[in-house]
Amino acid sequence: MKKTGPNKPHVVIFVEGDTDKIFFDHLIQFYREHSTTEVVSCEVRNLRGVSRYTNKIVGKLQNDICPKALKKGMAVTAVCCSYDTDVFEYAERPVVDWNKVEREVKKLGISEFCHVRVEQMMEDWLLDDLAGICAFLKLKKAPIPLAGGTGYQKMQTLFKRANKIYLKGNSIAPLMASIDVSVIRHQRQSSLARLESILNVTI
Repeated sequence: MKKTGPNKPHVVIFVEGDTDKIFFDHLIQFYREHSTTEVVSCEVRNLRGVSRYTNKIVGKLQNDICPKALKKGMAVTAVCCSYDTDVFEYAERPVVDWNKVEREVKKLGISEFCHVRVEQMMEDWLLDDLAGICAFLKLKKAPIPLAGGTGYQKMQTLFKRANKIYLKGNSIAPLMASIDVSVIRHQRQSSLARLESILNVTI
């Protein structure tokens, strides 16, 4: 077993919902399996929404994550916040003051802070691997163009065509077994670049 020194870095990825949590867990596993360099220790935490984002993050870091990391001989060195951009694009006032979030995180002695913007929602990312979704649903081909104005609505269309119901969170767990994460990573490389750098991923 590899020793964990007192300064071994640990990264926390905060996400806003169940669908994102399941996807990022699979993404991290993909990194660990395919990176030619050792991936930094990390964990994905679900905040279940964007309300009180700052207080939730600071509270979890102070009272739970950082103390547990220290007990394991690690220190939280970076925080990454992933969020669907659709929540923020049409809001009249900022839903989250990201400058404040970053300020409060860095007050805890955490040196790095980054955003992972999921445009526009996680379903749009999943639809990058349309072939994988169709394989899961046993559809020979997808209706083109997909009906629906959002990724969520398009996913509902696909599931309905297979006589299934798409439910956020519940539907993604079995679906991920058919999804090729490398396809999504390739399409969303610009959004994931900073995260991969922080995690020391080399693919």
